[in-house]
Amino acid sequence: MNKYENWYNQITSNAKHRVLDTYTECHHIIPRSLGGEDTAENLVHLTAREHFICHWLLTKFTTGEARDKMIYALRMMRANKSGKRYNSKITARVYENLKEEYAKIHGAKFSGENNPMYGKTHTPEARERIRQANLGNQITEEQRQKIVMAKKGVKREAFSDEWKQKMSESKKGSNNHRYGVAVSDETKAKMREKALGRKQSAETIAKKIAATKGKVREKKLCTHCNQQVAVNGYARWHGDNCKHAPRS
Repeated sequence: MNKYENWYNQITSNAKHRVLDTYTECHHIIPRSLGGEDTAENLVHLTAREHFICHWLLTKFTTGEARDKMIYALRMMRANKSGKRYNSKITARVYENLKEEYAKIHGAKFSGENNPMYGKTHTPEARERIRQANLGNQITEEQRQKIVMAKKGVKREAFSDEWKQKMSESKKGSNNHRYGVAVSDETKAKMREKALGRKQSAETIAKKIAATKGKVREKKLCTHCNQQVAVNGYARWHGDNCKHAPRS
């Protein structure tokens, strides 16, 4: 038993046989991270200063992985500003040693194969995007067009038939938050009156006209009904969803 462990035992032993009417903090004599339990024999009430000193002493006489855990615990006591603990004094030298020890332990814990990015590499495209971001440059129009062309015609997995079917089933029957909710005739009348009363201002109408003036809306031919329709409504009302499309 070295002097630090002896001091630690003296503080915890003395605290067992006294009653304080000042601010105290509950301390595990054998820390929980080292296997200590929440029993009366393993708990003692210390002043904020004593509590901090005890955790500092634990870093002095523990070894190996146990000491690593005690370094973390001591650092968290300094990080925690709750209660009166933050007022505990600590010298610059002790703080410097604590930070250096913590940095070494943390570095070793997440270096090499322990690092979540270990062995992972970026694609050339990703590296180029990172490089451009670091340079502060925006994507050029040529690059933007390449991205658009690369994605054009590619069906997103999120909107596959299987995905749409799952989404549909997830909202049917009792899964629907409105399932079994009845709306009274009075409420329906109020909703109808409110919808009929919605009118756009002359200013809003003028803005919409100005925004579309001189622009030709892109259209697409529906092979089922032989109509030229706007592309933004094509997928909903035409193509495979056209009322003239053959049904299996």
